[in-house]
Amino acid sequence: MITDVDTNRFYDVKNIFVEGKVFDYINLDKSVIAYDRLSNAINKPLKLVLFYGKPGSGKTFLLEKIYSDLRGKYPIVFFPRPFFDEKQFLKSLFEEVFAIKSPIFSGYEEFLAIYKTKIPKKSEDVVVTVLLDEAQLYPNDLIEKIRLMADTRLFKFLFTVHKTEKEDVLAKDYFKTRIWESIELADSTFEEIKTYLEKKFIYHNKLEYFTHIKDFISFIFFVTNGNLRSVNKLLFKVFELYEYYEANKPSIVINSSNRKKIIEMAAIATGFLNA
Repeated sequence: MITDVDTNRFYDVKNIFVEGKVFDYINLDKSVIAYDRLSNAINKPLKLVLFYGKPGSGKTFLLEKIYSDLRGKYPIVFFPRPFFDEKQFLKSLFEEVFAIKSPIFSGYEEFLAIYKTKIPKKSEDVVVTVLLDEAQLYPNDLIEKIRLMADTRLFKFLFTVHKTEKEDVLAKDYFKTRIWESIELADSTFEEIKTYLEKKFIYHNKLEYFTHIKDFISFIFFVTNGNLRSVNKLLFKVFELYEYYEANKPSIVINSSNRKKIIEMAAIATGFLNA
């Protein structure tokens, strides 16, 4: 889709819904509750914490917020992408903690021996919190090494995993039997999606464009099942269509009666609505 991005007002509006590009932590009832529980869990002498919810429920945004708020107060590391190799994980962890180039470790035992030489004698003063996103993708043998690392009391780990209808993450043995505390991020309600969208526009100084969707939030909630990732995907397509019509047929944009049609077209294009 080719448009004049210098003059098309919908280009910037569209981009506030780019998943992964724009970090907006927007307070919702469910995220405030989960944030408080996560913060409390990190402050407790817990070794392993499980944070779970459906894909697209906002877990990564919440992790980024926790990391941003706590990184100046506590030793904390955030790995947003999974590791599949033990040596790469140990190397990355060493570099994140000490901000120096890591040696190549032969395995967990060598990592631990060298790690202990780099920290003060009172290890309880330097417990590092490690936030692991997409932890359901980690191989079982690496999860087992992480559990052993937690047993040293040098680290505490927060596993963030997807909970899907096909596979309940709590049924996995290495999560079910070893987690000290479990925290769930609930599904978004209609009121939370409404709040999310309104605050999203306000945050980016685009509140006037909220009028393009505000009368159709029930429809948006219905076709996306209240999933934040799906909402972002749908709204990106909505304003991409506005961008196109602004450049090629502005009469469509001017007529407010077309707003529902544009949202329906976007829902069909993104697969949320059957044609």
